[in-house]
Order: sequence, then C-alpha cells, then structure tokens
Amino acid sequence: MNDLERKDIELLSFHSDMDRKDIQTSLEKHIYPNQDAWASFIRITLITLAIGFMAAGIVFFFAYNWADLDKLIKLGIVQGLVIGCIILMLVLRIDPLYKQIILTAASLLVGVLFAVFGQVYQTGADAYDFFLAWTIFITLWVLVANFPPLWLCYIGLVNLTIFLFYEQVAQHMDFIYVASGIFVLNAAILALSVWLKEQQGRSIPTYFTNLLGLAAAIWSIYANLFWILEARNLDAPMILAATALFYALGIRYGIRKKSAFYLGLIPFSCVIILSGVLIKISDSTGMVLFISAFIITSVSFIVWNILKMQRRVQNER
Repeated sequence: MNDLERKDIELLSFHSDMDRKDIQTSLEKHIYPNQDAWASFIRITLITLAIGFMAAGIVFFFAYNWADLDKLIKLGIVQGLVIGCIILMLVLRIDPLYKQIILTAASLLVGVLFAVFGQVYQTGADAYDFFLAWTIFITLWVLVANFPPLWLCYIGLVNLTIFLFYEQVAQHMDFIYVASGIFVLNAAILALSVWLKEQQGRSIPTYFTNLLGLAAAIWSIYANLFWILEARNLDAPMILAATALFYALGIRYGIRKKSAFYLGLIPFSCVIILSGVLIKISDSTGMVLFISAFIITSVSFIVWNILKMQRRVQNER
C-alpha cells in the first residue's frame, strides 16, 4: 500500500463501500504530505537557496573586486570551488538528492569559470562559444546526476547557444529556421520526457514538463508570427505541420490528463497566432477593435472552459 496513488483511492471510492471518513483518512495517510514531508521540503529548499546564494555571491564578489584581483587568483578561486564541490559530492555520505544539488552548483560554477577566463584573456564572455563550452563541459555531469533542475539549466544553455550562434555567426540564415528549429527541439524533448514518464515509469516532475511545454509554445508562437508578419520564405507547410502536430498532441494529452496547463497554454497560443493573422490582413482601427474583442471573447471562453473542467473533476472526486 505504500505505492497507493490518488487515482487508486478514487477507484476504490467508486467501486467499494468506503465512506467519506475512510477516504479522507486514506488521502491523509497516502497522498497528502505529512510533517516529515514538509520538513524534508523545507530542508531541501533551504539547501538549494543556500547554494544559489553562494553562487550569486561568488559572481558579485568577482564583479566588485575585479580590478584588485590578480588573474591567477581569479581563476584559482573558481577552480578551487569547482574542485571542492566535486570532492564534497564524492566524499560525503549524504542523501543522493543533496549530491545532485552540489553537482548543480558545480555546473553553475563552470559557467562562472568560463566567464572569468573570458574576461581575463578577452575571449568574450557573451559569445556563443562561451555557452557552447559551458554546455559541453557539464554534459557528463548532467547525465550522471539526472537531476531535473540541472536538466532544465542544460536545455536552457542549448537554446541560448543556438540563438547566439545565429546572432553572432549565422546572420545570413533566415530567422524562421532558427525559431522553428528551437521550437522542434524543445517539443521533441518534451515528447521524450512525457513518453519516459508515461511508458517507462520514470520519475519526471510535472514542473519539468510544464516548463518544456511553455518553452516550446513560446517558440512556436515566435516562429509562426515571424512567418505570418514577415512572409519572407515559402516553408509554411513545415512550420504549420510542426505547430499543428504539437498543438494536437498537447490538447490530447491535456484532455487525457485533465491538465489545465495544456488546455490553457495551447488555446492561448492559438489566439495569439490568429491575432497575428488578423493584423497581417489589416492594421486599420476597425481591425484593431475587432482583434481586441476577439482576444477578450476567446480568453474568456478558455478560462470558462478550464473552470468548468476543474469543477467536473472535483465533482468526480
């Protein structure tokens, strides 16, 4: 009974003679967080904040004392911190979660190390190759740790590297290909994460897939609006097909899981894209008023539909 989930209790309530008191007791015992769970959450949160503030303090330390530090001291301090984090992770006999947090801090410090190196030797701390090197050098740690926040940081670095490569090197390339590529990349990672979670039983938190879905939706909006408003290429089938597939799968998953996130995110994205189509047709005062009414009506309908679904789910429980 340790693996009892909410849906199991719901099935028992439908197909057994359990009364409301028994259901509430089961929920409190197996589903709702108890005092130990809250204590663990607070402890992990405080440790995470402490490591985050430590990394931020290191950055501000270098920023404030930059002119007064020798280059060897600058590089030595950061390298020592990275090595210290790795030693602590290997030596300390602590919960694996804490080791993952320490490894995440070491991964952030690798970025600080490359930034300091770039400033000392004027190689550029804002160039795409800085983020590319950061991404490459923490890849093994990301795979070993298998820690969702670290994976989010890694995916963010990949996105940023691709975007900066376009900005600084591949400016001859049409931006529509970059936006569409990043959109497809994030959507593919999201699909893989959902598949691993649903079919392979991997423990992937909801916030991880939600953030990936948000990133994919933002880039899909960006790609579609750029194509609609600029219209500088003829690759509409590729963009529209990828967008339609992503939105269809998102709606299907949202309905199956009764997820207000996806049932709100996808329609909102469609409203924004359709507003771009209307602006492309005409930017007159009348069209602007029509678009305003369209957005208000559409958003109200989406919110009403989500609230209706949530009430239905609550009644079923």
